Parts: sequence; structure tokens; C-alpha cells
Amino acid sequence: MCEKPSVELLVLEVEERLAQYRKNYQGLSWREKVLLLVKVSVGIKKIGVNSNPDVANIAARERIRLYLQENVGVIISARELEVVSGISEYGRRIRELRIQDGYKILTDCSNDPEAGIRLRPSEYLLLETKPDVSAARRWHIANRIRREREGGSKGRLLRYFLENVGELVTTEELAYVAKAKEFGRRIRELRTEEGYAIATRFTGRPDLKMGEYILESDERIAEPHDRRIPFEVQKLVYERAHSTCQLCKWGRQKWSRKDPRILELHHIAEHADGGPNVPENLVVLCSRCHDDVHAGRRKLPPDIMG
Repeated sequence: MCEKPSVELLVLEVEERLAQYRKNYQGLSWREKVLLLVKVSVGIKKIGVNSNPDVANIAARERIRLYLQENVGVIISARELEVVSGISEYGRRIRELRIQDGYKILTDCSNDPEAGIRLRPSEYLLLETKPDVSAARRWHIANRIRREREGGSKGRLLRYFLENVGELVTTEELAYVAKAKEFGRRIRELRTEEGYAIATRFTGRPDLKMGEYILESDERIAEPHDRRIPFEVQKLVYERAHSTCQLCKWGRQKWSRKDPRILELHHIAEHADGGPNVPENLVVLCSRCHDDVHAGRRKLPPDIMG
């Protein structure tokens, strides 16, 4: 069996071909130049594959997995993965790692400002070192629901949540099911307009990581209503209240499975009575206080806005 050339030999080979290109550049036809550069690029790919001798002899998909695991939580560019894998079809291997093996790998399709995800095209982010063993089942469900047309993207998202009540789902799954880049807005509509308790880190679940959602219950926590609070306004109000209930001071740090509240926005002047979706008319309440206020068991103090 022939031994693979060392990185040092590969580097020398690339340097020699570059020197040949530079020396004969003026006398070469366009195709001769291209063919010579093809040989250079092949040599560079070999260097990339052999950049870590411990993984040089394993399959491209496995090299990608190990590279992502070594850089969990770090945004990795497509160029890096191409170098590490030595192949141009690295995207397919990423999908296999995600769908078949359950690794939480985010891409630009997962972008959701509320979840803190802002990836550029051809950027990848592994959230956790270990795979999610239940991911294969969820992807099977996602494939089925994605093909459904009834209810549009929001309807598909709701059906997916309802088939995974109490289970963690990722923005990658939700983007796939929704078939829409603005899936984050549809999720907010399900929470603020349809009354579903969809929790994130942003709404009082500090145990959730970036890009993770959980539907707490298949029952609505509020009646459907057309609130349509712009995300920029929501963000401002949550930041103003330091993501804390303005009645009982409950916050993310107090969350527990025995008391799984989420933070919600409440209109001081009821939206149903014409109260506007502006910061001056909105306060942050935990779901328990919010229920008490709507049930008339508790009133907002006059100085709640400080």
C-alpha cells in the first residue's frame, strides 16, 4: 500500500507548481493556465485533508463532524469545511449530520433575531457537542408537515409544535417546516396573537440555548387576538424591564421546571379597546401575573411604568 505524502511534501509540490505557473505565465494559453491551477488547487485540498494527521484517513463527513465538535459554539465558514473535508459537497454532509445523526447545526436558513441567530450565507454553527437522539423522529415529522399546504407557514409551524409539545425544537427544524425565512415572525404571532406558550431564552427560559424553542402546552394561555406587536417594540420593552415581570419581579434566573413561567407583554390600555402597540402602553408580565390581571385578580399599579 502506498503511503500518503506528508504535508511537507504536498506543500513543496504546490510551491513547485506555483513557481512553474509564474515562470511560464506569459507563454501559456488560457486553458494551460487553468489546468495548471487545477493541479495547484488539488494539492491545496490534499494539504487541507492532511492538516490534522489524526483524521486524514477517515471519511469527509467524519472530519467535518470532528472539526465542528472541536469548535462548538463558533461560527464556521463554508471555506473552512471545504478545506477540512477536501470535497465540494460538504453541504450534503452537513445535512446528513443534522438529519441522520441529530447534530444541532445551524445555517443562515435558521436566522431568527429573537433567538440571537444572525448567520451569513455559507456559515455554520454547531450548538452542542452531543447529538440529539430524538432529532431523527422530529425530522421525519418535519418532512411530512412541510409537504402540507393547509394554513401556510404559520399553520405548519403550529402543527409541528403540537406534535412536539414539551420537547425542544430548533430554529433549523422550524425554518425547514415553515419554508419561509421569516419563520421567527410567525412564531411570535403564534405566541402574541394566538396565545400559545412558546418559550425561548428571550421569554423566560434561561435553560434554553440560542436557537431553541419549546411549546409548553397544547392549550392556549390566552384567547386569540390581533396584537401584532412589532419585534423592535417587543425587544425595547423587554430590555426596558430587564426581562423581569414588572409586578412580581420574576425573571429568567428564577425559572424552574416546577414553576415554568414565561414572560409576556401586556397592554395597559387593552388592545381590544384600541390600546396601541407602543412602548408607552406595554409592560412585561410573567404568565402567572398576566393571567391574574386578565382574570381581575390583580390590578396594575399606577406607577408600574416607573
